[in-house]
Amino acid sequence: LEGAEGIDIVMDSLQGPYFQPAFDRLARGGRHLVFGAASMTPPGKSPNWLRLAWQWLFRPSVDPLDIIAKNRSVMGFNLIWMWDKEDEMSGMLEEMMSGVDWRPPHVGKTFPFDSAPEAMSYFQSGASTGKVVLLV
Repeated sequence: LEGAEGIDIVMDSLQGPYFQPAFDRLARGGRHLVFGAASMTPPGKSPNWLRLAWQWLFRPSVDPLDIIAKNRSVMGFNLIWMWDKEDEMSGMLEEMMSGVDWRPPHVGKTFPFDSAPEAMSYFQSGASTGKVVLLV
């Protein structure tokens, strides 16, 4: 959401070249929430180690003094480490879902369950848009 001063909150699942421009547009008190690094996910069946090394070496970084001076924050979130916090997560989910007209996610392509390897190849190809769904 962008106000007169800039963006109030960025929910970043990509990082890469999008991190810094989004961070630079944060308003005072703005928050940049990082919950993924899709820009580092290699397309195809095997990683390009040289490309990954380059991305790792030149990944975004933020100076803590700059965060203080500009009154901004960067937060990281990894849902996998919240598996034992069911009560806390349920409350947050209920709060998040209330009062908002959430639309179902876009399903780009569906596959029968026995075609899971093909579904994974399609997902890894980078050609997918929306969700890739296995039908059980």
